[in-house]
Amino acid sequence: MQIHFVKALTITILFFIQILGTAYAQEKQKACLAPMGALGDISEMQKQIIFNSLQESLSTQYVLASQKAFESAQTQAFDDLEYDECTEDQCFALIQQILQVDNLFLFNMTREGNFTQLSLTRVDLDSQRLVRTSSCVECNIEQLNKNVDELVLKIIDEDQISTAGTKIKQEPLPEPEPAEEPVPEPEPTTEPEKSPSSDKTWHYVAISVTLVSALMSYNAANSYNDLSEKNKTLATQYANSSSSSEKDSYKSEYDSNASQMNSYESSFKMWDMLTLAGLGWETYLLLTDDSEETAVNYRNSSLSFIPRLSFKTHSSETQTVLLWKWRF
Repeated sequence: MQIHFVKALTITILFFIQILGTAYAQEKQKACLAPMGALGDISEMQKQIIFNSLQESLSTQYVLASQKAFESAQTQAFDDLEYDECTEDQCFALIQQILQVDNLFLFNMTREGNFTQLSLTRVDLDSQRLVRTSSCVECNIEQLNKNVDELVLKIIDEDQISTAGTKIKQEPLPEPEPAEEPVPEPEPTTEPEKSPSSDKTWHYVAISVTLVSALMSYNAANSYNDLSEKNKTLATQYANSSSSSEKDSYKSEYDSNASQMNSYESSFKMWDMLTLAGLGWETYLLLTDDSEETAVNYRNSSLSFIPRLSFKTHSSETQTVLLWKWRF
């Protein structure tokens, strides 16, 4: 029983380790590594050892494609691109597209006498290059491997810095200039307004005289017309009557009505004169009024037969218009 328990526990631990390793690998970015470039007196054994160290260092942070996959993608890129399109950047971009990787690494080793230089270049999807170098004099294989690890760390650190972003230095805001105190403007002097009722007093008097005179003339004219109709009837009755007493009665009434008609005639003629005088007075007041338009009895009149008297003067022309409008 203990053996089975130990086996089950071991299998469970290995299973979780595999799951964690897979999840960790999925978090890594995909990358590919081009074959190593070498220039100078470098043996094949040295190149292989250093290239193996480079692959190991890169694989800690990236998921590297195999060298066979890279060579196959490189051959396909050469076949797909025309001669005039076969530039280094376009070729690298097509290889990254074929392998579905985010980064492509180029490694070169140059030796001149005792001096050795290592160069590591990273190319991203936007064809942006990040180049880091390391050099040494009379260095052995162990020292070269350490330099390779340092180059990879430089690339990784640069990625972390670019991902985190750079802080932007905030420039100090300019101090606000002291605002000038506004110069108080002199208050405009306002003249006391005249009371509109005082300006219209004489208009009201003239209109009242005109309206009262017209009304009295209207009543006197109605009385005159009534008596005139009665006298016509009396004249007819007088002509058709055969009795002398009836004729005397008709004649006496006729004479009395005629006397009253003369009185009414004098009365409405007098009131007509006063009406014309009131109209003339109001016309004079309107002519001397400074307002553009004056309606003297539009709102004050409560009778439908009284006209609306309005006078308007055009300032741009020497023209005066008297508006006589009836309200119904």
